[in-house]
Amino acid sequence: MIILKIVGFGILATLMVVILKENSKEVAIILIIASSIILLLSTVNYLKPIVSMIENIVSNSSIESSYILVILKITGIAYLIEFGKDICIDAGQNSIANKMEIAGKIIIVSLSVPVITSVFEIVEKLI
Repeated sequence: MIILKIVGFGILATLMVVILKENSKEVAIILIIASSIILLLSTVNYLKPIVSMIENIVSNSSIESSYILVILKITGIAYLIEFGKDICIDAGQNSIANKMEIAGKIIIVSLSVPVITSVFEIVEKLI
């Protein structure tokens, strides 16, 4: 099972980071980043069925595909920002992590504007 490999790798990487942090903080940070990327990339194949299912739902419904694309982009941005923020926090850079989170939120809001505008137009037509 892939989850056992992920958990095992995560625990092993954590132990190595804890040991390395005492003697070589820079190498520990590099290990944190590398192991985080490896863990993230190990799940990419599991996204394909999800995207396929969403494409199927969109093609069989009256939902505009552009709205679904925006939602997928927003979800991806949220995950990537969380990923990057956590790495910054692990490296002791809380200030950078906070600014990264704010930047992500601004990008998410800017991507949401067309969807929000459409919702207001629909509500306006109903009134």
